Amino acid sequence: MASVDAIPLASLGTRRTGPGVVAAPARPSSQSNELPVSGLDDADDFHSTPALPPVSRSQQASVLAASFLAIALSIGYNQCYGVFLEYYKSDGQDVLRLAAGEQKPSTALLAFVGTLGAGLTWAGSIFVNPWLSRVEHAAAVSRSASAHTSFLLSPRGITLAGVALMALGFLLASFSTQVWHLLLTQGLLYGIGSSMLYFPLLGPAPEYFSRHRATALGIILSGGGVGSLVLTPAVRALLSAVGGRWTLRSLAALDLVVGLPVAWAVPPSRFPSVVAREVDSSASTAGIEATASSHVVARRRTHVSAALLTTPAFLLSVAAAFCQSAGAQLPLTFIPSYSVALGLSAGTGATLLAVSNVVNAVARVATGYAGDRFGRLNVLAVSLAAAAVTVGALWGTSVKAAGTEPVSSSASDSVQLWMAFIVLYSIAAGGYYALFPATIADVFGIRSYAAVNGFIYFVRGCGTMLGSPVGGVLLGSSSSASSSASYADVVVWDGALIVGSAICVLGVRWADALRRGWAWRA
Repeated sequence: MASVDAIPLASLGTRRTGPGVVAAPARPSSQSNELPVSGLDDADDFHSTPALPPVSRSQQASVLAASFLAIALSIGYNQCYGVFLEYYKSDGQDVLRLAAGEQKPSTALLAFVGTLGAGLTWAGSIFVNPWLSRVEHAAAVSRSASAHTSFLLSPRGITLAGVALMALGFLLASFSTQVWHLLLTQGLLYGIGSSMLYFPLLGPAPEYFSRHRATALGIILSGGGVGSLVLTPAVRALLSAVGGRWTLRSLAALDLVVGLPVAWAVPPSRFPSVVAREVDSSASTAGIEATASSHVVARRRTHVSAALLTTPAFLLSVAAAFCQSAGAQLPLTFIPSYSVALGLSAGTGATLLAVSNVVNAVARVATGYAGDRFGRLNVLAVSLAAAAVTVGALWGTSVKAAGTEPVSSSASDSVQLWMAFIVLYSIAAGGYYALFPATIADVFGIRSYAAVNGFIYFVRGCGTMLGSPVGGVLLGSSSSASSSASYADVVVWDGALIVGSAICVLGVRWADALRRGWAWRA
């Protein structure tokens, strides 16, 4: 059954885009699946949206399910790495082998194993998106390619290879004995593979929705919380029952069992290529309509255009993404270890991390719906401001109340404040993940979504690789590194990053209002 949720036509007719090239006039979507465009060069209006054929409800459901599971498998693991961090720091771990008298690896270095993988999941967009575009373009122009070549030249080939690398990373990590082994396997190999699974699935997802785009993305991105809700207690139980090596091997098997069907179901982009007509340059100069029948299939643009690169909205969006990604991962990384510093058990710390992720998953859906109703930039700015308040008012106060000694009672004020922080922060932090992809489409246009989203995810990956390791350095530099009071500098660092992100989002709201005119719902 065809859906009415098709993306509207933004520009019609023939338009000159460069010497000798005029964009093809728009065709009714019922006649062809080729995508009419308004130009090829960097001077294009990056807010324009071409007409697209309608999509069926079954297509939308397939995109939702496949993207949700891909997020659960990749981001879900990234968000539960804190359980591994606490395990690697413990005396009972069986992965790292220390020589007699050798000190344990620093918290910052162990944290970097997880943030390297999580950062590459996002930062890999700078390579995966252009690669994906080339693959789609090659498939469009290679009419006589063999079945084997066609498979290799497809998004499905990329996602299947990504799942294989994720599983290989965990499998090789199970044979590690040094931290640098974990960095290469559980960090680097896994991160590259997860990026190859993540972007071919998530990239086209907004193209299949229009009116309910933020709600759909909220559901998709809630997969990270749901995945972590399942993985966090499972990983904790496996670490206690079979040790680190067999836990890593179990994750490798899980990646193959769940990841391969998801990778096979990758949806095609609705902007696979750009079709233009070649015409005589003198005719187009004289204003004569193009009549030539030859066509040129150009590769879909995956770089940010020069016209967009220096706009305030783009620069502020990049800054907001960097600060948010650096700050948002900090609580997730340190929930288990700070819980232990408060006197709670490692199992309780893992449970609190799972609670954080399930609350975050529900909040992503709710804030996505609120964004569709009240304006996506509005709700995004409010959610970031609320997250910043919870960091200072609840986590900071918990650190101050705990003092310098571990807390022995779960009824203490610091523990109660900590638990309140986990719930309220998780609610507020869910807004960014649900709303920022939709705001990219709103502010920069659906045609520029892949390019802008890919670059911003690269920046987010860089931020992720910075936030938690710096937090680990701040934690290790404290004179009482094993106590709850040692987290004071981590709280200040986290709060500053999230406040900076909120300010930048308000700047994006202002810049967008200057361009399109003020509206309360934006």
